Amino acid sequence: MEPELSERGLLVISTMSGISGISHLPVDELDGIPLGLLRRSATRLHAVCRYRRGVRKSEGVTPADVRCIDVHPYALTDEWSRYADFLLYHEYLHALGLSDHGREFRELESLWPDIEARSMGEDFGRYLRERSSKWLWVCPSCGNSHPRSRRANGRYRCRDCKVVLEDRESPR
Repeated sequence: MEPELSERGLLVISTMSGISGISHLPVDELDGIPLGLLRRSATRLHAVCRYRRGVRKSEGVTPADVRCIDVHPYALTDEWSRYADFLLYHEYLHALGLSDHGREFRELESLWPDIEARSMGEDFGRYLRERSSKWLWVCPSCGNSHPRSRRANGRYRCRDCKVVLEDRESPR
């Protein structure tokens, strides 16, 4: 476990202890969950709560059923650290027994005090895709660009202009 990540986890747990809407959940049991990192090449996954083998989420989950929580390493940079805290909060809610993203989960998720951090997911996903892209599919008409790992080879059109997208190497 990364020292910075474990400190961040303890900070998030202490913040969670002060949220009255989740006081009925065993937040004090979360500090035993190991924290780790996702692969740097992950572009769609920002964090994940991994359960122990054989755990059936339909029968209820406790923090003892969680093998680890992994966070994307780029989320731990200064630029994205607030989003990393929200990711840990989100995964800790899963560890507390809310295994799906239903209404109750979303209501508890909305209690995280940093409102701006809760909305950083789309930007972080775009950042990851741009970092890993080798190609930009660019519309010659409107200039829209789409970072991708493969060439378009004339197979795709701009969704706005209906013009064939051009391949350009990503400037990374």
